Amino acid sequence: MEQGTLLVAAVGALVLVITAWAVREVIGVIRSRRGSPDVSALVADAAGDLVPLLLQPITSLVRSIGRHRSSIDSLLDADGRVSLLFSDIEGSTALNRRLGDEEWVRVLRAHDEIAARTVRHNGGRIVKTQGDGFMAAFRTANGAVAAAVALGPALRDADNVPVPLKLRIGVHTGKVVSENNDLFGTNVVMAARIADAARGNEVLVSDAVHDEIAGTEGLELHRRRRVRLKGLAGRHRTYLATAG
Repeated sequence: MEQGTLLVAAVGALVLVITAWAVREVIGVIRSRRGSPDVSALVADAAGDLVPLLLQPITSLVRSIGRHRSSIDSLLDADGRVSLLFSDIEGSTALNRRLGDEEWVRVLRAHDEIAARTVRHNGGRIVKTQGDGFMAAFRTANGAVAAAVALGPALRDADNVPVPLKLRIGVHTGKVVSENNDLFGTNVVMAARIADAARGNEVLVSDAVHDEIAGTEGLELHRRRRVRLKGLAGRHRTYLATAG
């Protein structure tokens, strides 16, 4: 089921629950005032008091959904361009077996918290996570690459990450389609494939990112190699990014 359908169903269920509560409260008010000669006035008064309470949680939910939606869309420029970061952990299956499920889940939780904090600090947002990987979106290529090169050291310095995590990160910039709080398109696929081409502890960026951030203070780009990316024709030039 799509996220939009799930949200509609959730709002509908919430409306039913709160409406049932409101009706019960109105009946309680009427029963407490049986001596009053004008029952219709009592109903109107009670409804007037309770309707704002009924609408308040629904309004808050709608505003929250709207903020989440706009926070992703606001990262796209007028042409629908955005900078994307894909990351996953090299050798995660072997690490899971070595640590055991419970410890591995704790490590992943720490990884996710540090990743989200690093992404936010550099002006981005986590769009979605899957297993030990995630996709993040940024308004600028500088922000995406800055987050990418900062994430590895942040994990190494974290007390709650007891094992070294070798990240494979890819960064690409291009036009995308935003729908249902997610991003789609060929450029999303390219960013993911560039991450697949990276080795542990590498940040690989595309030609498009290179063109936008070349010469940026604090970041260095090194000629890496032309790579074939699954599902995309030809060979693609990538660059290794490091902190300057």
